[in-house]
Amino acid sequence: MSETTFCPWCQSIQPVKLEQTGGQSQVSCLTCGTPIERRVHEGRREAARRPTVLCIDDDPLVLHFYITFLEGRGYRILVAEDGLPGIEIAKQERPDVILLDVMLRGLSGFDICRKLREERTLEDTPIVLLTVLKNPNLRATAREAGATVILRKPADPEMLVDLIERVLDGKIIPPRCA
Repeated sequence: MSETTFCPWCQSIQPVKLEQTGGQSQVSCLTCGTPIERRVHEGRREAARRPTVLCIDDDPLVLHFYITFLEGRGYRILVAEDGLPGIEIAKQERPDVILLDVMLRGLSGFDICRKLREERTLEDTPIVLLTVLKNPNLRATAREAGATVILRKPADPEMLVDLIERVLDGKIIPPRCA
């Protein structure tokens, strides 16, 4: 029986091929050829888990975009239409990165960001604040709230993916709370 795993390009479970090159093994999707990251877990090799992105935004169209576009890029997407339910989802699911709109109904994204940073299990989770606001103090306010980075909406989809990748790769580090 051939080995199968999730292919981020095909967005489905696919058969994989294992190739040995120079003492290194490379796993790729047999259908599309996409290389698939592998890691050792409890003595056996397995496909890497899809990174989870929690999207908190009160605009259903924006959430639909995140689901459609980011899932198509291999991410597992969780959504919340309000900040407080978003906090609960974050506490339960422990996402790899959080995309958080600044202008929410009720508590602002800055307030939600502060509350997320108060949670010990989420203090190192990267938070990307997204906003249409134009304010010279915006970056300082975002940093004070605990945001990892702030991005202006509407964000270019490729720029958003690049930013998520940089955050996940540790090239942008979340600030430490005092």
